[in-house]
Amino acid sequence: MLPVLNLIAEDGQPELADDLDLNFAGVDTQYATHAIHPYIAAINPPLARTLVEHYVPLRETLLDPFCGGGGVLVEAVLRGRQGVGYDVNPLAALISRVKTTPLPTRRTIHEYTRVLDEAQALARNSACSTVPKVISYWYNEDTVPLLFALQSAISHVEDGQVRELFQVALSATAREVMLTYRGEVRLRRLQGPDLERFKPNVFASFRRRTELGIGRVAQLPANAHASAEVGDARGITDDQKFHSVITSPPYADDTNGVGYFQFSRNMLYWLGYSLDALKEQRKFFLGCSGSHIVAVPPSGTLARTLDLLAQKGTYRRQALSFYQDYYAALVRLARVVEEQIIIVIGDRVLGRTRINNGHITTEMLDSVGFGLQHYYTRELKKKRIANLGGDGGGTSIEHILVYKRR
Repeated sequence: MLPVLNLIAEDGQPELADDLDLNFAGVDTQYATHAIHPYIAAINPPLARTLVEHYVPLRETLLDPFCGGGGVLVEAVLRGRQGVGYDVNPLAALISRVKTTPLPTRRTIHEYTRVLDEAQALARNSACSTVPKVISYWYNEDTVPLLFALQSAISHVEDGQVRELFQVALSATAREVMLTYRGEVRLRRLQGPDLERFKPNVFASFRRRTELGIGRVAQLPANAHASAEVGDARGITDDQKFHSVITSPPYADDTNGVGYFQFSRNMLYWLGYSLDALKEQRKFFLGCSGSHIVAVPPSGTLARTLDLLAQKGTYRRQALSFYQDYYAALVRLARVVEEQIIIVIGDRVLGRTRINNGHITTEMLDSVGFGLQHYYTRELKKKRIANLGGDGGGTSIEHILVYKRR
């Protein structure tokens, strides 16, 4: 087992208060637009708020290159900062964009009524398209035509921002009516009595999600300024400059960690994405490109871990592929950030070997001129990543690592 990260913060900007509990036990996390979509393994909103307020001055611009469900970007616009987000997952970019785009209700209510009326008529009168087995496996047969009807009605909304709000509500609905257990990092179909008891109501779920979204985006600051696009952290260009980075990158590749692609595929399908297009998009996830690996990134901790994994079949190559991509992203971030890079990440397990992501990240960033300034931890009581048969996760502690350009 690798040693626990034990690094001393450098002198400089004051650390967070010693008595601040970063676990945020019992603190509401569903305020503002955070509540409008249940994105998997999202960053803790109060933690994002604390980091934004403490490390990024008012009106400065921060970057989240793995923006996921938009937690950091939402806190940026709520706290008077500007935010830019990228993610290779189209669902993440869509959710983040909607969560940070203020829309007055006069632009949404009329279209909402029309969408519901049209979808209900379509559900009564039109035949259902054939659904691929990889999708239909996760849904009751009677929910499929209702999801198709909502998809069709939403596609007729001409206002692009309003249409995206309804698409986020539809994707959240598709998640709510899915025949899966909740609170898990990979999909598992309901079984036995659990399946028999589950009676989802598609239109009720869509109404609830849409009305929540309409109310929350209307309350965003009118001058909110954020952007969120599909983009690879490894491809951020030098002409972009940011005060700081605040991000929670993937802890592992999609196969051996959180199943972002698996969850997103089922939701994006109902937004009109083809399975072939989604498979192509998955190649941009860290560790999933299948590209030729040239060298081990500059981390002694990683090198020692890879030696252990070399004894366990394909695990070494899987790990090296992920960390090669992760390092390429960190190199790119170091070129575009002016002050701090703040990483929120947990450890992982692969081949029954613990991998210390805190140490690895610190050593990689040190090689590109960013030294550790502050280090905090928090316990993941509700975000524990399961062990996935001994290989994928196994962490209950999250590292909060603040790096400063030397």
